[in-house]
Amino acid sequence: MDKAVDVVIVGAGIAGLTTSLGLYRLGVESIVLESWDSLRSTGFALTLWTNAWKALDAVGVGDSLRQQHFQIQGAVVVSSTSGLATSETSFHEKGNHEVRCVKRKKLLEALAKELPTGTIRLSSKVVCIEESGFFKLVHLSDGTILKTKVLIGCDGVNSVVAKWLGFKKPTFTGRYAIVGFTESKDSHGYGTKSIQFFESGVRFGCRPCDDKTLYWYYTWVPSSQDKELQHNPAPLKQFVLSKVEKLPAQLRAIIESTEPDGFMSYRLAYRRPWELLWGNINKSNVCVAGDAFHPMTPDIGQGGGAALEDGVVLARYVAEALLKEPSEEAKEEATSPTLSSFFNMTQDVEMKELPAPSNSASSSPPSTLHHLKEIAALIETGAYAREVRRIMRVVRLTMALRRKLNATVLASFLNFALTPGSELHGRLFSYLPKEDEHDMDVDTATSGTQIVAKHSLPELEIYCYLLVLIFLIDQKRYNEAKACASASITRLKNLNRRTVDVLASRLYFYYSLSYELTGDLAEIRGNLLSLHRIATLRRDELGQETLLNLLLRNYLHYNLYDQAEKLRSKAPRFEAHSNQQFCRYLFYLGKIRTIQLEYTDAKESLLQAARKAPVAALGFRVQCNKWAIIVRLLLGEIPERTVFMQKGMENALRPYFELTNAVRIGDLELFRNVAEKFSDTFNSDRTHNLIVRLRHNVIRTGLRNISISYSRVSLVDVAKKLRLDSANPVADAESIVSKAIRDGAIDATIDHANGWMVSKETGDIYSTNEPQFAFNSRIAFCLNMHNEAVRALRFPPNSHKEKECAEKRRERQQQEQELAKHIAEEDDDEF
Repeated sequence: MDKAVDVVIVGAGIAGLTTSLGLYRLGVESIVLESWDSLRSTGFALTLWTNAWKALDAVGVGDSLRQQHFQIQGAVVVSSTSGLATSETSFHEKGNHEVRCVKRKKLLEALAKELPTGTIRLSSKVVCIEESGFFKLVHLSDGTILKTKVLIGCDGVNSVVAKWLGFKKPTFTGRYAIVGFTESKDSHGYGTKSIQFFESGVRFGCRPCDDKTLYWYYTWVPSSQDKELQHNPAPLKQFVLSKVEKLPAQLRAIIESTEPDGFMSYRLAYRRPWELLWGNINKSNVCVAGDAFHPMTPDIGQGGGAALEDGVVLARYVAEALLKEPSEEAKEEATSPTLSSFFNMTQDVEMKELPAPSNSASSSPPSTLHHLKEIAALIETGAYAREVRRIMRVVRLTMALRRKLNATVLASFLNFALTPGSELHGRLFSYLPKEDEHDMDVDTATSGTQIVAKHSLPELEIYCYLLVLIFLIDQKRYNEAKACASASITRLKNLNRRTVDVLASRLYFYYSLSYELTGDLAEIRGNLLSLHRIATLRRDELGQETLLNLLLRNYLHYNLYDQAEKLRSKAPRFEAHSNQQFCRYLFYLGKIRTIQLEYTDAKESLLQAARKAPVAALGFRVQCNKWAIIVRLLLGEIPERTVFMQKGMENALRPYFELTNAVRIGDLELFRNVAEKFSDTFNSDRTHNLIVRLRHNVIRTGLRNISISYSRVSLVDVAKKLRLDSANPVADAESIVSKAIRDGAIDATIDHANGWMVSKETGDIYSTNEPQFAFNSRIAFCLNMHNEAVRALRFPPNSHKEKECAEKRRERQQQEQELAKHIAEEDDDEF
């Protein structure tokens, strides 16, 4: 096995080399594995637009490629009937675009030239990928095994890495393409414009690379005979000429001048957008880029450009993950314009997702105020881009800063985020205690410049409400928290923005919590119902789930279980968009089912809530386990000892462990003592009424032990052994034994004359019909499964297929064979 490396990139194509070069510029070494024995130049050339040239400038090879290729000034469309130009477009008039047709070989050589020697390993074909803890083991065909921290797949449409991630093969579009490349001794004389020719189902185009080289392409929807051309490239020239007879003679001469080795034919494939949205584009430290990630047809004209952008952005993120302070260290070490342009490019490509670095010379860690300002910038980015994921990240970052919040930090942040003198600014300031100015947590990065937001975003306003409300609750100033929460809810009712929903769900929670802490939870029940109705009408799914849980908690707090069940049954279906809310919902559902004597459903809900709850939510998991233990005891089950020995729960579950032990041995006196000893705990957990129900289970267990131990015992002794403390224990014992016999708990009879309980002797079960019944049920189950399997194999008659004519059937069969046939494809970035 080779030594461990930081980054392994599979595929020395455009995306692979760009990623490797971007990492090298940032000080991260990588290895690029190429299965061929040389750099592949399949496809001859490709068109690069403005975004691609920014990426090339970022890695420092843009200028050298510009000197070798023409800048295309515009596009000319030729008529399919007259052969004359019908329209002409200038790229400068449409936004000053930089468009060049670049030779693929020149591009790959320019990227490879900048890499250190030994970075690219040729003839290194990847055969499989294995996991070894955090690392990945890459097995090569020559037996070499590479151990890497990061694995990036840039190995084209037939990517081994994409297959390992679970991606399907790219989808065939139904069209084929033929590309050609011709180079003349003298100037070709076609100028610097792209020429395009359209006809039904056919597209032809020609683009100059430089003054002597032309690149052309032809696409069409093939028939069954045309598909054989891919395997027999010899007649490609004659085929293209026969299809473009209406093409002007000057353009036909380009095809005629192309040498036989200058032709190539291939299928056009792409990956469906939903496969990218729902697929595993990464798995821990493995991801894909370029055509391995998003193969696309040449009509978009962005195959190569997207691969270059993938490489630049991916390189920055990987470098930031591998280096402690990649951005600052790399910038300090940057001595060339190339490296500086790389940082500028990565920020442009990223659409300024990350805040700009501070100009402060101090090396002190960022203050809490600085973190809050970064969060504010993230909120603005998410609001303008309408990306909910950024707002969710804001909530996570805020919870991490919660313990560091104080009045001075909040005052400084409110001055930064809100317009001083505004109504909202004054209201929120009124909730903060007055402190000395010299205790202010000053942000050294921006202390010299006063930054005031001109227009406060609704998302930023709600976030300020949330910060102040959290601070007031943590300071136990519950009355001010109630006032702040009510004001925030009033503001929320006027906002219908998806980017506000995440912040609103947190506000709903703290709104209910502030009233619960003051004992006024019933006051807001009507308001919560109104908010739930508004969230439903606005299709705020996260808000619906949060408010439904808050309403259930409100009802259960006052033991209104029937109303809680009615609300739950009529509310919209719980889709579990948030794991936290789903866990709470399962917990409340388990409590409702327990009170309604539906113990089996309650057990399932409570155990599922405990399993799904985060490990850090220890208190919630303890509550789930307490209720689950009681439910299992009511079902007649005895929880395993490991349930009570879970880490961090031993002390909290100790009362329930002793209760379980009393139920297990059937000792009514011990059960009574445990119930009295831990009555305060059971009352605070609201499980005391359920424990009262367990008394019957304890008596039944004790009676079962007596029945097994004695073949005949008097009812007086039964009452003594059960420790019945009623006024007439013998009569109670007789009633209890009668009910147990009727329910089938024990197999015995009562001799009323002598006052005895007579247990029936345990006979040989094989002398009864019980084994026959069990065997019969198993046979019936197997026969039913066999019948269902046979029924599933039946298909409707093929009469509808007989109506299909022979020609259509033959075409359909050929298409099916074509789709099933595996064709080794290369990087089809562009024409």
